[in-house]
Amino acid sequence: MQQSILLTLTFLASALFSVTAEEVSKPINKVCPYSGEDIDAEQMVTYTKVVGVCCDKCKAKLQDKPGMHLKKIAGIKASHVNSKCPLSGKDVDGATTVDFRGAKVGVCCEKCESKFDAAKHGEKVVMDKAANDKCPFSDKDIDAESHAIVSFQVGVCCGKCAKKFAAAPDDTLAKVSVSDSE
Repeated sequence: MQQSILLTLTFLASALFSVTAEEVSKPINKVCPYSGEDIDAEQMVTYTKVVGVCCDKCKAKLQDKPGMHLKKIAGIKASHVNSKCPLSGKDVDGATTVDFRGAKVGVCCEKCESKFDAAKHGEKVVMDKAANDKCPFSDKDIDAESHAIVSFQVGVCCGKCAKKFAAAPDDTLAKVSVSDSE
């Protein structure tokens, strides 16, 4: 049974690409992954990750039924999703990061870390680094030209659960049930 999930997937056929994260308006779930209660429409958190795959077949698998692969996506641990600091434009190494829409965004220094403001600098975040080296489906090395930016809303029941998500977005995604989503 195919789930209808509002999910933004942008597939790119270039090793060097430039995409700004876009928020999605509807959550992929109806039940809070922490409390089991119905979600509050005012309590949405965004999850974003750049996923590399090994081939067109795996890319199609991710594109065709993304809801079936939430746990695989959550299992990909990323140090950061970008190669340039959104404030200075300098290279980043992933040692200093900020949270942005559920993704770890690298910044070049602690000064930029303290200055980062999602409202001011969010549009400057260029997600150009895959979170993984191995394909989540085949465990083969990823094809440098096959990436997907996966971004979607996860609903929670309250601000306390939203904070839990911010602290551990991958752990939260692994708990999300999309079986009752429209």
